[in-house]
Amino acid sequence: MDALTFRMTKRSSNSNGHSGTRAKTLVARKVKRADYEGVQIVSPRTTYIEPGVAVGPGTIIHPNTTISGKTSIGAHCRIGPNSIVADSQIGDEVTVFASVVEGAVIESGADVGPFSHLRPGAHLEKGVHIGNFVEVKASRIGASSRAGHFSYIGDAKVGKDVNIGAGTVTCNYDGATKHQTVIGDGSFIGSDTMLVAPIRVGRKAATGAGSVVTKDVPDGAKVAGVPARTAPTTKPKLSNSSRSGPNQARARARAAPTKTPKPRTSVRRSQKLPARQVRKKRG
Repeated sequence: MDALTFRMTKRSSNSNGHSGTRAKTLVARKVKRADYEGVQIVSPRTTYIEPGVAVGPGTIIHPNTTISGKTSIGAHCRIGPNSIVADSQIGDEVTVFASVVEGAVIESGADVGPFSHLRPGAHLEKGVHIGNFVEVKASRIGASSRAGHFSYIGDAKVGKDVNIGAGTVTCNYDGATKHQTVIGDGSFIGSDTMLVAPIRVGRKAATGAGSVVTKDVPDGAKVAGVPARTAPTTKPKLSNSSRSGPNQARARARAAPTKTPKPRTSVRRSQKLPARQVRKKRG
């Protein structure tokens, strides 16, 4: 990566104005050099970049952004607006939008924000999506996994292609010790799920919305409830008519042969002839 290192200098409030003019000139030179190397700073007056920060070509830094410490940013990234990045390693084509990133690693193609917080030890693999109001601490999140809304992920190991629903919390602290949560590849964590650590959710497992998971979930299992219990996996047997639907059932009924009723031969009592009339007819 052909990185560029810069330092943004604050304008001085010297009464004679020479120091302020000199500071503006230095800032202009830095911005010009950045543009020449392919790094675009949208608002130099509201952007602060400490010495030693490396920024790759094609990256855009939006207003009200602070980048400090031992930070490196890859190529073709979008940082800001209103973002803080400190002591973090960011790969290529990463978006950090209105968020705070501290001591984190973000691999290529991931996006963060708005209003998210990556705390020290957070590691996002390729293509991870961290959305609105999500906090990640001391956790590794596998490639292509998603946590879109209002979640806390702490002391966790999340596999690849995992969906973490809104309101999910890894309950990692019991008042004395921090515990780990492990989520297997391809799992689905329903909205408002509480994962009470230490806990393990197996591969391609699922939790129902509002579940409180206190025991390990096997691979492929589905749990729901408070506390969460294994949901039945067998489907109720359906009759042929129910399985095929009402329209097919009516069609079969119309096609079936109809039985014609036999004529009634019995005679009511009121219609029976008197015995004398019967004998006369016979004679």
